[in-house]
Amino acid sequence: MPDPGTVRSFSLAVPQTVHAVGCVVFAVMAAWATFRALSLARRQGSDPHAVFVARLSAVLLGLAIALAVPATLKPSRGGPRELADAVRSAAALSCGVVSLFIASARRDASAVSALTSRIRELERDLGGLVSAAGDLRNQAAAVQKGAEAVATVDALTGLASRKLFDEMFARELKRAKRAERPVALAVAQVDWLDRYAGSFGRQSADQLVQGIAKIFQAQVRDTDLLVRFGPDKFAILMPETDQEKAMEVADWIRSMVANSQFANRAEMPGGKISVSIGVGTFVAAAGDASAFQGLVEGALERAAAEKNRLKAVE
Repeated sequence: MPDPGTVRSFSLAVPQTVHAVGCVVFAVMAAWATFRALSLARRQGSDPHAVFVARLSAVLLGLAIALAVPATLKPSRGGPRELADAVRSAAALSCGVVSLFIASARRDASAVSALTSRIRELERDLGGLVSAAGDLRNQAAAVQKGAEAVATVDALTGLASRKLFDEMFARELKRAKRAERPVALAVAQVDWLDRYAGSFGRQSADQLVQGIAKIFQAQVRDTDLLVRFGPDKFAILMPETDQEKAMEVADWIRSMVANSQFANRAEMPGGKISVSIGVGTFVAAAGDASAFQGLVEGALERAAAEKNRLKAVE
């Protein structure tokens, strides 16, 4: 799966300041187009009417471009290259329209025809750039959606992430309190995982975590939320589950892990890979989500101190 940091950095590749800079650049280019057109008019000896038309058309067109095109290229939607291309095309279009007004005022038919053709080409170029900006917006939206998905899924195991757990946990406990129904939480820790990684390498440790995750997946219901809770921890949020049933599920998982034939298990203390689990059930009088989670993690600490144990909230 893609690394969340990579996706996030990609989706934020163009900073918010590009929009403001784009507006300023377009305004400057429009002013430059006006100056160039007026200079050309004076050199060619155009009458005052041509100069007035050149000034008015350049100002109006420059305003239109400065307002419309940067709005199309919204922040974080396009790249600097696309913005620069749009600046050049818009500036050239502004110059072309101004020159066309001057040529019309002088009744130069050949110049009018040539400039009209050029303006149409520039309009097509600018239209293509605006279309490309739209495509970039769609790509950015897709990347953002992918980033959100990555943030809720653990890359190593494919289980729900801690971020998703935090969102769902508070919501589920509110529902349970409102309906006065039980919801259970089990938090498990892989025993001696750091020692295993130190002896057999990080890759082997990752494979071990993946194998244990599959055992958990095989034992939970569709309505349960199974989470990669930390580097060496898993959590199961079990709606509509009382303490007795939660303890039964947790103990079955503990037993399944202890009896699985993981690689290098004989080298570990006791000749097995094991997990320690803390379990608790939330009821309306159990306090808030944070307090309840703290109680379950306290039970886990007591279980982990003995290894391969199951402890309930006291």
